[in-house]
Amino acid sequence: MTLFKKILTALLLISLLPLLVSAIILALNLGNVREKLADRIAAEADLQASEGLRQRAGQVATNIAGFLNECEGDLRLLAALPRSPRVLRTFYDTRKGMIWQRRGPAQRPREVREWVPRYSALAIIDKNGREIFAIRDGRVLPDAELRDVSRPGNTDYRSEEYFSRVKKLARGEIYVSHLTGFHVSSDEQLAGAADPEHAFGKSYQGVVRFGAPLHDGAGRFAGMALLSLDHRHLMEFTQHILPGKNSETVFPSYKSGNYAFIFDDEGWIITHPKFWDIRGVDAAGRLIPPYSERSSPADVRSGRIPFNLDHAGFIHPNYPRVAALVREKKGGYLDVTNVGGARKMMAFAPILYDGGDYQRHGIFGAVTIGFQMDQFHELARAGVSLINRQLREHITSSILIVAVTSLMVVLCAWFLSRGITRPLELLAEGARRVAEGSPGNRVEIASSDELGELADSFNKMASELESRKNSLLRTLDELSSSRREILEERNFKESVLESISSAILTVSPDGILTSSNGTGKRFLGESARPGAHFSEVFQGWGDMAQRLAMVLKGEKGYGREPLVVERDEVPRYFEVGFFPIGEERSGGITITMRDETVRERLREEMTRMDRLASLGKLSAGIAHEVRNPLTGVSLLLDDLHDRAPHDPESQVMMRKALAEIERVERLVSALLNFAAPPRAQFREGELNRVVQDTVLLLRRQCEHQGVELSFAAGEVPRFSFDFEKIKQALLNLVKNALEAMPREGRIGIETCATDDSATITVTDNGPGIAPGDLPLIFEPFFTRKGAGTGLGLSITQRIVEEHHGRIAVESGVGKGTTFTIQLPLKSD
Repeated sequence: MTLFKKILTALLLISLLPLLVSAIILALNLGNVREKLADRIAAEADLQASEGLRQRAGQVATNIAGFLNECEGDLRLLAALPRSPRVLRTFYDTRKGMIWQRRGPAQRPREVREWVPRYSALAIIDKNGREIFAIRDGRVLPDAELRDVSRPGNTDYRSEEYFSRVKKLARGEIYVSHLTGFHVSSDEQLAGAADPEHAFGKSYQGVVRFGAPLHDGAGRFAGMALLSLDHRHLMEFTQHILPGKNSETVFPSYKSGNYAFIFDDEGWIITHPKFWDIRGVDAAGRLIPPYSERSSPADVRSGRIPFNLDHAGFIHPNYPRVAALVREKKGGYLDVTNVGGARKMMAFAPILYDGGDYQRHGIFGAVTIGFQMDQFHELARAGVSLINRQLREHITSSILIVAVTSLMVVLCAWFLSRGITRPLELLAEGARRVAEGSPGNRVEIASSDELGELADSFNKMASELESRKNSLLRTLDELSSSRREILEERNFKESVLESISSAILTVSPDGILTSSNGTGKRFLGESARPGAHFSEVFQGWGDMAQRLAMVLKGEKGYGREPLVVERDEVPRYFEVGFFPIGEERSGGITITMRDETVRERLREEMTRMDRLASLGKLSAGIAHEVRNPLTGVSLLLDDLHDRAPHDPESQVMMRKALAEIERVERLVSALLNFAAPPRAQFREGELNRVVQDTVLLLRRQCEHQGVELSFAAGEVPRFSFDFEKIKQALLNLVKNALEAMPREGRIGIETCATDDSATITVTDNGPGIAPGDLPLIFEPFFTRKGAGTGLGLSITQRIVEEHHGRIAVESGVGKGTTFTIQLPLKSD
């Protein structure tokens, strides 16, 4: 067979045979496909809906678990807070949540969204069970309304034992109760309405109690902290879910079967559109029995039938099975029939939480979401009807297409085969001649179609093949050389930028970070990523973002300027610069940042040292000038005192004058000691012994003032230090504490050591130091006392610095003061 016949036969077979076979197969299998497709659509719809409900239930369960952990965190915070009514009230008022609910009357219902306190009650209870502070329903209770909750009958629901339960807990453990509230019957909720969706009767009001024990300083039980979670915030997680849709509803329809609810780890329903299904107690605090086969007709009619899944097997056997699976921490979905008789799919997911009473199974309960299966099948039926209509139209169109296509294929195949094979024969012959190396070969084809263009291209190819080959080789060499140069230049620039100690960043004209060197990433952290807006990059960097915004808008000039930011409550100093890229900032802005913190601190330290040196010289001069005449005056007064007549009043006045001169003498001595301190005499010794000697010197003065002075000696190795100067530093710190200390205060001294330093800690429970005075306390002559030189802490700081150590202070008004001295164990 020639190529022409082969192409013609192949085109006919390829074109006609598949059409005919497809038409036959389509006709034979169309009926079966319709039925299978309908069943498949229904099954897929059920599966997708069930999986979607299961995933949604899992998300809601995760949200509830997180909410319960937040409540547990609130409880631990409450137990650690001061017992100040103002602090407790602020804590209570800052814990709120949004409640979306209906308000009556039934003729004109309205929807309300409002912020409601998370906890209906907060209480601090002493060790005997007596409430010492309580907030209930947003109101701080007066003393007359506080109760003794150690007796269950005095609790809100007449039978709660949370005080006795919490009293048995160890430090760090908490108590979390099951839902407690007065049961709401169907008559009370419906109040004459036909169904819960249109009812505006009594609402369910319950709580979940969170309790934590409180302990005194000796670790003894001192009472408890109690938070009562408002049940409405649990209802918010499930009440507004509208299964099968992405929207929400203020209150679900029970009759439709499309609603969600929560049951706890004991199987009790705790959120539900029917409030009489929720667990509750009667007026005497007794738990209402669950709905079961043995429930009396009177209880069923009145709606005294709270729902427990473990007892609901007579309604549907899958209800107890769901409760059992949840206790195994498993989720899924099952076909169930609700109490209203609607057949539906129910997805469920466990709420993983093991606090308090929920440690037994490690779950709080589970979220269930139901949806009527008939609604899924309605979508499947609509899909099948559409498929049948489309298939009928497809069959009719297919028959016409097969007939017309068959005729066109026969004609086109003949012409196409002939038009292809003849030019190909000529091109094959020309290619053979080119392969043989015959010059000047040309293929003559009288055609203007693609084959004619192919022939022209073939002719040009033969003459230009060699020149294009040589040109290609030269281009490849040039590209390789250019690539090497570009890589070398890029690596050089990157190396230069990375070696610079300043941060260099570039920002596009619209404020997007385009590049940053390593120093910039080290300064700015993870926020210095290309593509981030400068407001995000410089968040927490003072007014840096505002400065850059002004530069980008042209409202601020270019150049360098200082910047001070707070990092871990310590100021850091930077020099920042803004420079344009291109004309009129067309390429953006280059930002430079250099850390000047060390240089600034050195400058401040040099300034302080210069000031102290000048102050020392001045103090020394004044002390010498005052001491000489002061000595003469003292001698004259002594002589006058010895020769004075026996006038008692004159004797008293001269003694006071001598006492004042002695006080001035002590001040002059302190000035001289500050201006020209004696050189430190370092020798190896035991720090604890020096501290113990100092405590013995001060103990009598402390006992006279009614202050308890204690010393806790840690293990400190022997090392070199000046015994007398360290003793002087301790005397200054303890005497300062005594002067500020009320009677019956406490001063504690502790020592300890690490691998490279010894630490002395002096702590008192005095009135503390005002925050504004803390930066000034080591300045010479600074004092808030009526008397004193104001040099004690300055001399103490100098002594510590002579030992190459550090001194730090922590203080708060009303919280006492702690001084910490660190001395190196090894001298430089």
